[in-house]
Amino acid sequence: MTTIMNEQNNIPQPPYYSVESIAQRRAEKKEEILRSKARIQNLTQELFAPQKSKNQMDNMMQHINAGIAAYDGLMTGLKILRRVRGFFSRNKKY
Repeated sequence: MTTIMNEQNNIPQPPYYSVESIAQRRAEKKEEILRSKARIQNLTQELFAPQKSKNQMDNMMQHINAGIAAYDGLMTGLKILRRVRGFFSRNKKY
């Protein structure tokens, strides 16, 4: 990238980008994006992966907690769905 100056008016011209410099910069940015993607995947894997259980009891409790969380999410979703349907019901109470 070079800046070309107009000698008569001292007005800077827009920088000149060669095809090679554009291709090189594109490759660098693509590599940077791939590194970021891998880093984000590793971080999310560490954050959201279930903890390693130390014994059989911890393993069973972990499964029970996951089941309770799934049930709670399902029931909350059903309650929200019923309320939303109530707003759009045909039998409106005046």
